[in-house]
Amino acid sequence: MKVLFLDIDGVVNRVGTREHFRGFMGIDPVLAFKVGKIILDTDAAVVLTSTWRHFQGGLEEVDRHVHKTFDVTPAADTGFRGEEVKMWLDQHPEVTRYAILDDDSDFYADQPLFKTAWQTGITDEIAQQVTEYLNGKEEPQE
Repeated sequence: MKVLFLDIDGVVNRVGTREHFRGFMGIDPVLAFKVGKIILDTDAAVVLTSTWRHFQGGLEEVDRHVHKTFDVTPAADTGFRGEEVKMWLDQHPEVTRYAILDDDSDFYADQPLFKTAWQTGITDEIAQQVTEYLNGKEEPQE
């Protein structure tokens, strides 16, 4: 099983995103399409790492505008996302390959992070790198 650990802010929205959700910045449909294409091209399951998983209606908004989520990561006492990913993976030995899409860097050095930027969100280049990595073709690049 392949998994894409997905953050929302700074990945599928960015500076200048016009869409709104409950008074906050929403999901940019162009950026969401790029993530959807990764899922289509890799058959990866989406596990939400974003704080959106804690907001009322946040998970449903991601399901509606990005892709249906498979699961969410647990909350670590430290708030360290790398630990939350590790905790989730420890409970899912069926995972054969995974990638992380996030604009933050709070992950372990050996975790395959594909870092986006708040200015741009996910780019075509990053989407291609994630697709190739999940399909076993290359290693993540910082």
